Amino acid sequence: MIYILNVLYKGRCFRSDRGYNSKKLNKLYLKKYPGKDYLKFDDAVSYLLNGSYISEVKKKDIKYYIIDIKKVSSALDSHGISIAMKCLKYEDICPKCKL
Repeated sequence: MIYILNVLYKGRCFRSDRGYNSKKLNKLYLKKYPGKDYLKFDDAVSYLLNGSYISEVKKKDIKYYIIDIKKVSSALDSHGISIAMKCLKYEDICPKCKL
């Protein structure tokens, strides 16, 4: 699940019009975590959707994007994945206050 969040974060998928294609994300996930020993992609995405980390945009192919940047950055940080907040485009997070 952290891998999915990291891919979405690196892709700057913070808005519904910046979603990440589900088929591409599934392919990356299966390449990183093959076999039955790992959590299935659908189960990982379902957990993230239910936990309000990500949301989906239903188009031809479903796309996912981050809806709670603070929650995601906290999760990534707690798993040892360093993130640089200064690299974010602030208008992508909050157009009114630039935070």
